[in-house]
Amino acid sequence: MPITLATRTMMSIANGYGASKAFNAASNAAQCELSFASDPGLAIGDVVEITSGWGRLNNRLARVGSISGAGPYLAVLEDIDTSDTDVYPPGSGTGSVREISGWTEISQKKSISASGGEQQFADITSIEDDVEKKIPTIRSAVSVSVEVYDDPALAYVPVVKAAADASRVAGLKMSFPNGSVLYANAYWSIQDVPNIAKNEALTAKVDTSFASAPTRYAA
Repeated sequence: MPITLATRTMMSIANGYGASKAFNAASNAAQCELSFASDPGLAIGDVVEITSGWGRLNNRLARVGSISGAGPYLAVLEDIDTSDTDVYPPGSGTGSVREISGWTEISQKKSISASGGEQQFADITSIEDDVEKKIPTIRSAVSVSVEVYDDPALAYVPVVKAAADASRVAGLKMSFPNGSVLYANAYWSIQDVPNIAKNEALTAKVDTSFASAPTRYAA
């Protein structure tokens, strides 16, 4: 069983986006395929933010797995499974994508902690039951908190502040030493006043709350 140490884990925030490109169809498939009337200008490996009529796909980040065709132009979203027609009703997934054009590293990280994502349950125990019964409902919101060594001059600070001040989502990327990578759209905040303790380095917190499900790739 492979064990991955956390050392050298990288975390970044999206610092730029390309123009929004509308797609007029999204397939119900194990690898969702988007259809564009005109060339979206995407390449294999591009990471895109998705706006879609499908609620579970809306606001997600995904990698472009393949590009084909020429009117319509087809782009496959790698590992985005939309085959369940109850969750993804056929014909209603249209929307747009925009490419993430750059990332800024969250540097000088002391620790990273994640919380949330746990399955919630509703109690459906009847009076006559002598064993408790529960059914799954939703998952709790996912948050990632980063403790950093404080330095307001670092490149990521104004990028995070801009997203936080506008209360808008910005892409998050986590790259792990085993080669896997995680993408998510998140709301960001940053601590303005650092933590101060005698004989210790100044630290601050960068917090994120995921706006949609994350997407993780093995490599």
